[in-house]
Formats: sequence, structure tokens, C-alpha cells
Amino acid sequence: MVVQVNIKLDEKILKELEELLKKKYVKTKKEAFEKALLLLIRHYKASEITEKINIIREGTEEMPSVTKAIIESHEEENSE
Repeated sequence: MVVQVNIKLDEKILKELEELLKKKYVKTKKEAFEKALLLLIRHYKASEITEKINIIREGTEEMPSVTKAIIESHEEENSE
């Protein structure tokens, strides 16, 4: 389902959008808005994931990274 949304834009943004259209970076204004909104959504989702990872990692700063732990484990196995 497609829903129509009406917005008011700053004239400078509209001129930049017209340049994107002229340079054929996007085919339509609709495409430009969809791409811009998807980038915005992805940005905020990535920020949320990063924040969750940082919360999980709190207090583990002194622990070796998983990669380092695996390498050390392999080195121990090979030295035996």
C-alpha cells in the first residue's frame, strides 16, 4: 500500500534535490525521498545496535577480543 505524504521543504533542499535529478542520481523525487528515509532509518537502527553492543561489552574492556582468544588458543594447541 502506498500512502501520500505532503511536506514543506526549505528552498535550498529543493534546489539540491533538483540537482540530483538533473545529474540522474535519482529518477524521481519519490525515489530520492525513499532513499533518504531508508538511510535515516538504517542510521538510527545501527545506532541502537551499537548502543546495545556497548552496554553488553561494559566491564569487559580488559578481556581479550574473541579473535585474540582464538589465536592464543590455536597457538597453545600448536605448542603442545
